[in-house]
Amino acid sequence: MKSAENYLEIHKDQIIIDGTCPLGQLEEYLYSWHRGGVTVMTPTVATNENAHETIYKLGTWLKRLNVQESKLMHIQTVDDIYEAKRTNKLGILFHFQNSLPIERNINLLAVYQKLGVRVIQLTYNQKNHIGDGCDERTDGGLSEFGIEVIKEMNRLGIVVDVSHTGYRTTLEAIELSEKPVIASHSNVYSICPVARNLKDEQIIAIAKKGGVIGINGFPGFVSNKDKPSLDNYIDHIDYIVNLVGIDHVAISLDFYEGMSSITSDTEANLMYKQQILDGRWKKETYPKPPWNYPQGLSLPEEFPNLTKALLERGYSQHDIKLIMGANFIRVFKNVWG
Repeated sequence: MKSAENYLEIHKDQIIIDGTCPLGQLEEYLYSWHRGGVTVMTPTVATNENAHETIYKLGTWLKRLNVQESKLMHIQTVDDIYEAKRTNKLGILFHFQNSLPIERNINLLAVYQKLGVRVIQLTYNQKNHIGDGCDERTDGGLSEFGIEVIKEMNRLGIVVDVSHTGYRTTLEAIELSEKPVIASHSNVYSICPVARNLKDEQIIAIAKKGGVIGINGFPGFVSNKDKPSLDNYIDHIDYIVNLVGIDHVAISLDFYEGMSSITSDTEANLMYKQQILDGRWKKETYPKPPWNYPQGLSLPEEFPNLTKALLERGYSQHDIKLIMGANFIRVFKNVWG
């Protein structure tokens, strides 16, 4: 194992994938990931948008990729990931944080796949056409439509994402899917018991299917502290490694525009009140601002600190490569073909 003193060299050598990047929707922050040594970031292209609104947003992204092709690369295959690393471009992987853009038209999945969408989350906290979210009163599992959607996602090569998804819906989706399933940005319930985090049975099921859990930096899902530490964040990685092995954990910081490193408390409180009012968040699950991300990992530029901290925790260079990107690549290779 190399010394933590060489962490910058090790960090630079890796393919790094941040599995959930809502902040990346704001172009002024887009290159923060590149400055942090990240190879691929996954902007939240759509959440609650309908098909018309989603197509509009995808069109905006496709134009941006074309105009900035010397700096950005649209990630649609695993080879694209390697090419982004080789050419020092920032890879952009399209991610939906809900299945509402599908509406009730399963044929839209093929349209989104053609436009480059490669990961779709089934729900966002609430019940939708697919099934129940993690903050629903009920725990009803997959709908008939949801069953057909997962089958079609498997056929098209779109990764099934069960973050924000209800307990029963998650387990049914994993069992039904013929391909590995991910929880793109979810933490460990046993460490931080909130509805957004995964219970052991869910973690084990994802691992048995060959999937991956991306560890989230949102403070309310890391610990009950107002200012969680980088060690608190890595505790979630340790837990999953000890429970199911090194092959099933990844990184998904979930940096977003409400975090304290870029937004005032006043602005963050307005965002919070709106999310509660809209019913998208529950007070029991989402703490009030300020949202202080783990110390030393509060902006995408600070990604090298994570490599250093993992080395100091005792992870080998090989293990860190798995956590930082290779585990996601294995799943993508399986699902995308």
